[in-house]
Amino acid sequence: MNRPLRSPALFAIVGGAALLLGGFAILRVLADALADAGVDPVAARSIRNTILLTLAALAVLLFGVALIAGRAYARALATAREWLLARTRGDITTPAPAFAVAELAELVSAAERLAAVVASREQHAAREGAEVSVLLDAISEAILQLDHSGRVLRANPAARALLGLTADSIGRPVAALIRNAQLRRLLEDATRGEMPAAEIALDERRVVVAARGMHGAGSNGGVVVTFLDLTEVRRLEGVRRDFVANVSHELKTPLTSIRGYIETMITDPDMPQDVQRQFLDVVHRNASRLQHIVDDLLDLSRLESGGWVPELHDVDAATVIEDVWSSCRERAEQCRIRFVAPDTTATVRADPGGLRQILSNLFDNALRHTPEGGTIQVELHDATNDRAPRAGNQRGRYIEFEVRDTGSGIPSDALPRIFERFYRVDPARSRADGGTGLGLSIVRHLVESMGGEISATSALGKGTTISFRLPAAE
Repeated sequence: MNRPLRSPALFAIVGGAALLLGGFAILRVLADALADAGVDPVAARSIRNTILLTLAALAVLLFGVALIAGRAYARALATAREWLLARTRGDITTPAPAFAVAELAELVSAAERLAAVVASREQHAAREGAEVSVLLDAISEAILQLDHSGRVLRANPAARALLGLTADSIGRPVAALIRNAQLRRLLEDATRGEMPAAEIALDERRVVVAARGMHGAGSNGGVVVTFLDLTEVRRLEGVRRDFVANVSHELKTPLTSIRGYIETMITDPDMPQDVQRQFLDVVHRNASRLQHIVDDLLDLSRLESGGWVPELHDVDAATVIEDVWSSCRERAEQCRIRFVAPDTTATVRADPGGLRQILSNLFDNALRHTPEGGTIQVELHDATNDRAPRAGNQRGRYIEFEVRDTGSGIPSDALPRIFERFYRVDPARSRADGGTGLGLSIVRHLVESMGGEISATSALGKGTTISFRLPAAE
């Protein structure tokens, strides 16, 4: 490969060549003029030699001047090159060199403006990149970027948490990182240009996976895969289906009884009066059960929709406990169930009506599941700083209520579900006793609405303890 000429040599060659060509042209014209004038050939040769010597001297002089000028021009170009290279390395502190040659000065000025534009665009691109990174990290949906060969280029925190990726996962093949076979196939299809969108089971989650190719300007291919977690949506859909089915069943049972007994009374007008009274008692019980179900459903709907807002006051817990039990005393005496009131008192920050409803539901449950001769006991404990403070109770001061019975108890596998709507440990017995399966669900919502917590412990044949805590009065 031929090497390019440096500026000094180029200047010298061009200048010398121009002088020699010009000299030869002058000699040719002079020789013709002397021949036309009839000058002696010897004299003409002497004149030509003199002119040749003069031209040779001028050529040497011009060569030297061109060499000096070329070297100066080369130094100026080298200075401009070093300045431009410094700018490409990000050095913006070095001032632009000044040149006497107008063309070089204009070239440096244009390069400086270009460098300023490029720096501004780089800053803008860096700012946009940082904003995109922050945005991706803040998105709750998982986002995964793969190159055309299936290697991980980017994974936001949600994707790393969902897929179990670590910091060293970047740059590794996604097929070696994903254990789920169905998801691995989807990602491999996506890198081959097939853009799937499917709902899959990922461990215990339901996830919609969608992929989009990156083939725009400035992109080197690859795909972006998004993961939409539908676990909670599917759970709520299941809860809704179960709720509709349970409500339909709970309403259908008493309605069927009411309709059957009424139709029997209508079709048999000669029915004995004592039988009619028995039928009417059954109708009355089922109508009361319907009313109870509807009331509980309305209460639960207000609590879950936020339609009920507690009005918090300082409430004496022992007084409310005694007041609520007084309405249950006659029923307890009939079943020979002993009640043990708390031997201490405490003041809680609660809604008085909400606290009464909590205790009423808990007492009703205890009475229905405690056999004759059993005991229902209520205790109050100071639970200050026992757990971290919740919103609205910055000092972490709580009063814990314990409602303990000596009933049949709850199996360990059923204990985590007793606060669900319509859940019953023994459905047949609960319906016979008039239970709706909504009482403990209402209790849980009431306690949590007032900034408290609720839990349960139980042992079969030894009874159940429902514990809830409410913020203590300041």
